[in-house]
Amino acid sequence: MAKKTRRRIRPERVALLVIIFIACLIGTVQAISILIGKLHHEEAPVPSAQVPQETIDPIYRHDYDWKYLKHNDGLYTYEDQKYTSSVGIDVSYLQGDIDWNRVKAAGIEFAIIRAGYRGYETGILHEDSHFRTNIENALAAGLDVGVYYFSQMITPEEAEEEAVFVLDLVRDYPVSVIAFDLEEADSEGRIAANTQDINTQGAIAFCRKIKEAGYTPLVYGSASWMYTDIRMKDLQDMCQFWMAAYDWSEPKFPYVFMIWQYDCRGRIDGIKTDVDMNILFLEK
Repeated sequence: MAKKTRRRIRPERVALLVIIFIACLIGTVQAISILIGKLHHEEAPVPSAQVPQETIDPIYRHDYDWKYLKHNDGLYTYEDQKYTSSVGIDVSYLQGDIDWNRVKAAGIEFAIIRAGYRGYETGILHEDSHFRTNIENALAAGLDVGVYYFSQMITPEEAEEEAVFVLDLVRDYPVSVIAFDLEEADSEGRIAANTQDINTQGAIAFCRKIKEAGYTPLVYGSASWMYTDIRMKDLQDMCQFWMAAYDWSEPKFPYVFMIWQYDCRGRIDGIKTDVDMNILFLEK
């Protein structure tokens, strides 16, 4: 009987079989993974739609209800369950000599008088030429009186200097409110290059000095200036706001303000020129 010879398996054949086995194994694992993923996706709950959250406004909003705002013969008044109002004007040397008794008789209850100003070119501090006459005669006529300073500051140090200057002017008068009024007097004046940061830092410096002296600080500006040229949110815990906007039947400004200057061409008995008209909102 012939002896059988054992067939040898070539090494390259073994390697091919191993490769085929590994490929089949990988394919099986991937298929199982895809199946599990599909099952998980089908069983996972569909997330509910997210309701967009309104961003909280960092600036305090007022709660006046303009249905209570009344207009009568050029004068605005306001009265609701929380607030009442007072009718006023603001004046400077531009109004000339004023008969304050006639102003009082015309229904004006308060006046904000310019105490002084900084030169828009020179930067020199000045007292308003009619300040003492105006404040003494307005007080004598029985009006409540505040003052404002026309600022042209370009640094916080200059704003502090202005505050010290006005505090010295009012120290002998029963004044409670002092306003910071930063406006361009000329397009090429010294504050033309002021940024929002500089304006805000200056207002903070002025108001801090005024508040430390025991007075109520105000920051004056137009509605557009309040929006873009100063950061109200950085000032709102330190001062009150005096907002100017004309040709509005009611303020469209949403943020807290204490005084609305609503007309720059008002006519009041006892004053020969146009005059700024204001309404002061008072919490009861």
